Amino acid sequence: MSSSGDVANNMHPRKIGGQSAWVSLLELLGSMRFAISLLTLICIASAIGTVVGQSDPWVNYVNQFGPFWASFFEPMGLFRIYNAPWFIAVMAFLVVSTSLCVYRNTPKMIKEMRVYRENIRENSLKAFAHRWEGQFNEKPDALPGIITEWLEHKGFKVKLSVRSNGTMVAAKAGSANRFGYIAAHLSIIVICVGGLLDSGVPLQVAVWATGKTPVTGAEITEGIPEKARLGSANPSYRANLLLPEGETSRVAVLNTDDGLLIQDLPFELTLKEFRIDFYSTGMPKLFASDVQVFDPETQERFDATIEVNKPLIYKGVTVFQSSFDDGGTKVQLKGIPLNGARDYRFDLDGVVGGGRDLSQLQGDMNQEMKIEFTAFKSINVEALPVENSDQVSVDDLALGNADTLSPFETNLASVLGPGVKEDAKTKFTNIGPSITYKLRDQAGQAREFHNYMLPINLDGGRYYLAGVRDTPMDSFKYLRIPVDENGQLDGFMRFRASLQDGEIRRVASQRFAQQAFGDRPDSAQLVTSVADSAQRALEKFAGVGGELAGLPAIAQFIENTVPDGEREKASDVIIRLLQGAMWEVYQLSRTTASLAPAVPDDVHGQFVQDAQIALSDLSLYGAPVMFQLDQFDEVKASVFQLAKAPGQWIVYLGCLFLCIGVFSMFYIRERRAFFWVTDSESGSKVMMGMSTTRKTMDFEKEYEQFVDELNSRASTKAAPAGDAV
Repeated sequence: MSSSGDVANNMHPRKIGGQSAWVSLLELLGSMRFAISLLTLICIASAIGTVVGQSDPWVNYVNQFGPFWASFFEPMGLFRIYNAPWFIAVMAFLVVSTSLCVYRNTPKMIKEMRVYRENIRENSLKAFAHRWEGQFNEKPDALPGIITEWLEHKGFKVKLSVRSNGTMVAAKAGSANRFGYIAAHLSIIVICVGGLLDSGVPLQVAVWATGKTPVTGAEITEGIPEKARLGSANPSYRANLLLPEGETSRVAVLNTDDGLLIQDLPFELTLKEFRIDFYSTGMPKLFASDVQVFDPETQERFDATIEVNKPLIYKGVTVFQSSFDDGGTKVQLKGIPLNGARDYRFDLDGVVGGGRDLSQLQGDMNQEMKIEFTAFKSINVEALPVENSDQVSVDDLALGNADTLSPFETNLASVLGPGVKEDAKTKFTNIGPSITYKLRDQAGQAREFHNYMLPINLDGGRYYLAGVRDTPMDSFKYLRIPVDENGQLDGFMRFRASLQDGEIRRVASQRFAQQAFGDRPDSAQLVTSVADSAQRALEKFAGVGGELAGLPAIAQFIENTVPDGEREKASDVIIRLLQGAMWEVYQLSRTTASLAPAVPDDVHGQFVQDAQIALSDLSLYGAPVMFQLDQFDEVKASVFQLAKAPGQWIVYLGCLFLCIGVFSMFYIRERRAFFWVTDSESGSKVMMGMSTTRKTMDFEKEYEQFVDELNSRASTKAAPAGDAV
């Protein structure tokens, strides 16, 4: 059986080192070391939140950090750090820690502010570092009153303590300095509370309390479900709204980790017009939204303009101009087949943000696909090479010259390069509208394409740029398609279609061999052999009977059939055969279109060479068709951020407390002065001591002023004591 002492011990909290666990926990939470540790964590988190963009699309983080580190940082909440559970927990613990500190120390500080310490002993006064002694002619019963009046004139509060052997005059000034410590600690509590109110905590509580459930974008397209809708009385939120011109909305979207929530607004917002101004370089300089606000409760309607750093504030909701986007621009495209012997275009229309089923074009593309129109830009500012500057040729910018490009190094990185070399001398230029779309196959796999509407001048040539990337984390790689003498793609389309025609390849090879070797005696066998070789080169380049086409197919053929020591020579011969036969293919493509034969000059020669390189790249472009932007009816849209932040004014109050606290601690000096007055033969003997909580130059000057004034009135004086004199 346990003794009565054991029973008593079991009825109390467990003791650790003679102290209960609750007391130890409270001491830990209220300790300065714990609070400083929490403040350090908050400072580090704030630095991360400043450097790392918050609540950006996932692809931005993948591009910035890479897939591995982005996946490593995401569970830590670094991309939404101010709403991360651990950050909110740190702030909550800081509030608790600082509150305990204020609760424990405020009564002591207030009590200390009221105490004069008039009971200090004479021996203690002799130990002061700043001390003075002297004789006065006044009697001991009159001198304390004179000293009191003198100290009060200097702003001190005085209290007398009359004893049997003398009188102690105790004075103090600057006690409000301690209010600075209290205000500074209160500011931390108030600011953290305001931050918690503006964080995701109130939203999570509201969702939990009302039983709301986030939904996906697909569910919203079918209508706004009530389970994901939050009322306008929601006390705190930060939502987004994309509003096209001419449209009205009374709801905004809240992005959460689990999906989307719909936030009702206490007013309707209509975008009347979106305005944007540009610098001379074409970069955006100013964008603003002219809106109309309608209040259903009061039936009030008024106009307003929202600009960057000039938000609209109404009914506690702040509407910020965040950015701008496309609002559903209507586009008309021209489909350009990239395989088969077809050289005609077909029309396709759509709306940005929507899509089309391309199954009706199955005969043109040999497969079923869907197109998704993802973005449209009417202005594109790019860094293009300055004309007549020292730079690489346009071939090297994209693919490399056919005479210098090694067929054994043809890969996606080398043949589909960026629009401009980074080390070239460039200037910002507006190159016109562009369309971005995705082609999605039956398996759901998609490639993204970015095509410019107008041809671009690069180093004396004109090219259409057609970009492609496999994943959103990749950069676009641009295919360069040369324009014909009319500035159109018709010449390239005819050239490509003719290359896919077996009869044209055969005739072109014979014409090339006949023109090159037909004048030689007994050349029939040589012409036949060269024609056969040229035809095989054309077939390899066209991808006939093989998986590869273009220069990669030529490279594979040489690797499989030519010994190592002879590959360089064989590659030079095949490239020259290919170039000559390609010229004849080009001539035949013009003949079939009832056009005059091309003059063998630099212009047409450059076109054939550029077209040959572009045709080689088609196998890497990854699509059976390319869509060229033909016409558009632009619709702009504003992206607004709507915030309801009740903690904003609480944070302002905390900042006020912080200013008061810092001012009080730095500019209000607490000082204490003690005068011990005793009887002497010639009058009164005085011993003076001064102290301060923080030694400063101002205190030293004040002490020296006290000593000077006392010496001027004393009948006899002793040298002042103290390490400052």
